[in-house]
Amino acid sequence: MSYQVIARKYRPAKFADITAQEHITRTIQNSLRMERVGHGYIFSGLRGVGKTTAARVFAKALNCQRMIEDADWLRDVTEPCGECESCRDFDAGTSMNIAEFDAASNNSVDDIRTLRDNVRYGPQKGRYRVYIIDEVHMLSIAAFNAFLKTLEEPPPHAIFIFATTELHKIPATIASRCQRFNFKRIPLDAIQTQLQGICEAEGIKVDADALQLVSRKAQGSMRDAQSILDQVIAFSSESGEGISYQGVRELLNYIDDEQLFAVTDAITGHDAPGMIEVAQFVISNGYDEQDFLEKLIEHLRNFLMVINLRSTRLVERPEGVKERYQKESVNFTPAALMRMTAFLLDTQKELKFQFEYQFRFELALLRLLELDRPSSELQPAPVESGDSKKKPLSSPHQP
Repeated sequence: MSYQVIARKYRPAKFADITAQEHITRTIQNSLRMERVGHGYIFSGLRGVGKTTAARVFAKALNCQRMIEDADWLRDVTEPCGECESCRDFDAGTSMNIAEFDAASNNSVDDIRTLRDNVRYGPQKGRYRVYIIDEVHMLSIAAFNAFLKTLEEPPPHAIFIFATTELHKIPATIASRCQRFNFKRIPLDAIQTQLQGICEAEGIKVDADALQLVSRKAQGSMRDAQSILDQVIAFSSESGEGISYQGVRELLNYIDDEQLFAVTDAITGHDAPGMIEVAQFVISNGYDEQDFLEKLIEHLRNFLMVINLRSTRLVERPEGVKERYQKESVNFTPAALMRMTAFLLDTQKELKFQFEYQFRFELALLRLLELDRPSSELQPAPVESGDSKKKPLSSPHQP
């Protein structure tokens, strides 16, 4: 049997397994218990946060025979049983009651007309025919318009679930006919816990700091984190010692916190040679300058959070690094950090259109040494005009 990637192998099969979207799974389960199921749903959010997975579990639950026949199961469990004929057909990919439709490659009016014609036919088994339309924002305006009447007055057996990463591209006429659910970005600790469980199930030894680095790289996407974990497992297989922080950092070419602290240490020490050394480290090791600036902005943001909240609770780093933020935050003022952050944001925009990356990148880091000074010192001294230097004429009556 061919290898199945982690993202597919550990894809949630019930509502309880969907991570960090309890506000959505609770609402859907309650609607199932109350038998108040709508005909149109829009699932929106970042990539890899569970939109299509939730749609599949919802579709599976709608036709689960045990959910239909067992009132106690519906009231107390409200999950697809995974054992009835409908659930088995769904898991095997042979269910005729659930259709997945990729709007990115089927976005024409003709595609929607074909779908609209198929909607008229009822389910072979169960109660509903569920149509999951992924990347629905890719449909053309004409295709959306062709779909309006069907969505406004659908057959009683038809349920449409739209998944999109760009909710603002869906016409208001479509959105107003559907229930909208916004999927949240998955918190770092929730991703790390899920990855830890996967490693334990796979019998893989892994450092907690390594998993946190993978989780940070995923930026709130569970699927991204699982794909990175697949890559990390393959990279670390030769060592036989499991997955280490150093190995993950090397594979992902991730900029270590030490280099970011080297920048802020150079700022507080007004150490121009030290700042140049950091710039040379970034350039010589092949790091992307834009990526380094992005991480540096996040680094300064962490100092701002510690200073303003007097806590490290919003800093997503290992405990040792959090303590360092707490200790070194006394070296900065919020005003100086805001000046440096604004400057780096402007520098990011400028670097996109420049060719002399190395020169401009070095100048940007050196400029940070000046921005740490009080704003009054950054303003040039006012130059007095020639008239102001002249002494006023004395009165002729003055002795």
